[in-house]
Amino acid sequence: MSVRSLSDYEYWTIFAGITLGVHEAGHIVFSLLGELLWVAGGSIMQVAAPVIVAALFLRQREYFGITVALAWLSMSLSNLATYIGDARAQDLPLVSIGNGDPIHDWHYLLGHFGMLAQDHALARLARLLSVVALLFAIGWGAWLLNAMRLSAGTPAPADEELVRG
Repeated sequence: MSVRSLSDYEYWTIFAGITLGVHEAGHIVFSLLGELLWVAGGSIMQVAAPVIVAALFLRQREYFGITVALAWLSMSLSNLATYIGDARAQDLPLVSIGNGDPIHDWHYLLGHFGMLAQDHALARLARLLSVVALLFAIGWGAWLLNAMRLSAGTPAPADEELVRG
């Protein structure tokens, strides 16, 4: 699922639906902070939400939950990379939560900063970060499974011992 979402922007998962909702909610949350942050708020929230969820899982010592949150971050960044890379072409269908015509967030943002020609380079950076997040999620999950395998048949370690390895 995660690997496919990295290569097929039309692939839809439950994370894609949640991410779209979080993205649109970000526009609402940031709307009071001016036009620039209103437009950027969707992308900010889209990336921040899985990071916040991972932090909450860490706080609750739900270590496998962190793996899920990192996989969500990977898919969110992959989705964002597609959106950024479309800034000049503006071919993707857009969602509008208001009455007016939808605007392409990244066309607006990159145009505002005179960086529209760098849309593909920024998209590659977001895609790279997506791959790093996915590899970290897989590595973290594999490490947890191995720690569980090694401790099979022995008393469960305290959470602090599990984290220290």
